[in-house]
Amino acid sequence: MGFFARLFGGSRASAGDSRLYSQLGTGGSKGPLASENATRRELLRVALSETLQRQGIPASWVTGEILTATSRDRESGIHWRLVVKHWEPQLVLHAVALQNRLVGRVQMFDPMAETWLMGISWQFALRDESACPALPHPGSWTAESRPRPPSPSRTVPGGTGDVIAGPVHIPAGASDVTADLERLKAIRDADVRAQEPTGDEEAAHEATRPMYMKTEPHKL
Repeated sequence: MGFFARLFGGSRASAGDSRLYSQLGTGGSKGPLASENATRRELLRVALSETLQRQGIPASWVTGEILTATSRDRESGIHWRLVVKHWEPQLVLHAVALQNRLVGRVQMFDPMAETWLMGISWQFALRDESACPALPHPGSWTAESRPRPPSPSRTVPGGTGDVIAGPVHIPAGASDVTADLERLKAIRDADVRAQEPTGDEEAAHEATRPMYMKTEPHKL
C-alpha cells in the first residue's frame, strides 16, 4: 500500500515504531504538541532542501509552507504546501515524480510520517507570469493527436525511352498548372517528331504500294 493510500485510507501504525521518536530519545511517547510540530517542520524543510539539491532544481524555485491540519477524528497534524515560485515547464511536467521523491525522503527520516502528515498541496506564486502559456482550445484536452500524413511526392512526366526531349523553359512566376501543361506539350511535340518518317522509310513504304495506275470511273 502506497504512502497516500495509507495516508487517506485511515491505516495507522503505532508511534513506537517511529525511527524519529527513538532517535530523539522520547522512548516512543509523544511530547508537547509544539515540540513535535517544530521537529516535523524541520524534517520537512530538510527533506525538501535535500531532494531539490539531489535533483538539480534550484532551491528558490520551490519552497515549503507548514500548516496545521486536523483529521476527521479531530487528531492534529501537518499539511505540507509546496509553493512554486519560478515558471519552468519541466517542473510542472515532473511534479508527480518530484512529490513522490519528497514523500520517500520524508519516510526515510520517519517511517511513521503518515500518522501526522495529513496532506500535500501545490500552489503557484510566480514572480513573473509573462512566460506562462494561455489556456488552449477547449477541444484540445480530449482530442486525439493524429500524425500528419506525408505529403505525396510530385512526379515530373518524362519522355519515352528512345526520345530525348529538349529543355522546357517555364516563365518565372508561372503556376504549377501552367508548368505541367508546358511539360506535356513538349512531350507531345517530341512524340510527333519521332513518328515522322525519314527519307529511307518513305522509299521503303513506296516500294510496298500496289502496282496499278490511278483511275477515275467513267459512265459506260
